Amino acid sequence: MILPDKLRDHPLVLFPDFRNFIAGSVLVAVAARYFAIAIAWWVISLEGENGENLGILMAVQALPIFLLSPFIGPLIDRYNKKNCMIIGVCMQLFFLAVIVWLMYGDKLGFVTLAVLSFAMCCFMPQLEASISTSVAKLVDEERLTSAVALQSSIVEFSNIIAAVLSTSVIAVAGMLQALYLNIALYVCGTLFLFLIKVDLSAEPGNAEGEVNYWEELKRGLSYIWNYKELRAFGVVYACSAFFILPIFIMIPLLVKNVLHETVTWVAVLETCFSVGAVVMTVGMSFRQQYRNFYRKYAVVLAFTAIAMIVSGMGIHPNVVAGSMIVMGAMFAAMLALANMLFQFTVPQELKGRFFGLVATAIAGTAPLSYMFVGFVSDWLGVDRVMTVCGTGLLLLTVSVLLIPRVRRHIGYDDVIS
Repeated sequence: MILPDKLRDHPLVLFPDFRNFIAGSVLVAVAARYFAIAIAWWVISLEGENGENLGILMAVQALPIFLLSPFIGPLIDRYNKKNCMIIGVCMQLFFLAVIVWLMYGDKLGFVTLAVLSFAMCCFMPQLEASISTSVAKLVDEERLTSAVALQSSIVEFSNIIAAVLSTSVIAVAGMLQALYLNIALYVCGTLFLFLIKVDLSAEPGNAEGEVNYWEELKRGLSYIWNYKELRAFGVVYACSAFFILPIFIMIPLLVKNVLHETVTWVAVLETCFSVGAVVMTVGMSFRQQYRNFYRKYAVVLAFTAIAMIVSGMGIHPNVVAGSMIVMGAMFAAMLALANMLFQFTVPQELKGRFFGLVATAIAGTAPLSYMFVGFVSDWLGVDRVMTVCGTGLLLLTVSVLLIPRVRRHIGYDDVIS
């Protein structure tokens, strides 16, 4: 198929509601990542052990996802997913407005910020589960692989825009003005989500009152527990998250403590990471089939590990930037491949519960990961922490080749039981 035909056959061209969904999701993700970058720089600019404070803040932000995701998944399966997305965004916007109001009055302290960030993140599981379970309803099955590849890298699209916007506005106008723009991004994202017209109501039999809530939750847990191949891959996926997620703490610490550069280099490295991710995502969004899934996933983990170790050496800012491009591309591929496996394997009526439980597993590792990086980086240095994380990923590269398989290929009919 030649390029013009591929473009005409792309889900963004064929499905208007998918376009609105992607636009709204990207803007909301930009707003969330923008907030994280801006507040991270605010925290590490405070006096004291900035690495510890940043680790504590990010652990506090991940805690609601760990606590709430198992219970949110069954609820998402019972309600209209468009409404769930919009309510989740609006509540995050409310708590952001409170943070901005306190900062305006010079009354925002670290403890208050941590409490409000916790409250703000209590609505992240609702938003993320709604987004993950909506994709299959917005496109046809033939183009689901392409749509999942695109949706899986919403975070990376957002990182490029957020990194450039946040650091630029902070440098030019200051932190408070940067957060005013943050509010505007949330509002724009909400408007695009309002434009979705496809019916995202609950699947038949999942609607409120038709099934007992606790029975739904038990069914989701039972599905994962009894599907040993899927469970094995989920463990590898959660462990890889432990080593990869701290990159968003390590970048500002690497810039400040190893490269000894200004906030501009935080934007540069964040942008390089995201450029690699976006390039990989765009390429993957034109493919609908993937052979030898587990081997591809192992290669992705190996390249991520090497790029992380090289970045931690801090040889030169340009070398680190190049490594970030590679790491971003591999991170996007890892997310896309994992989500393809999940989307093609898990029944639609169980996806809310499943993605809620996956979010719980990831969120369970995130606080430990953030605290590990925050505290150990103040003790040993962020460069050594990145070497440890890279080594962990290399060990997982071997593990993923040894676990039982769910599917040999993606986009084909073969399923290994």
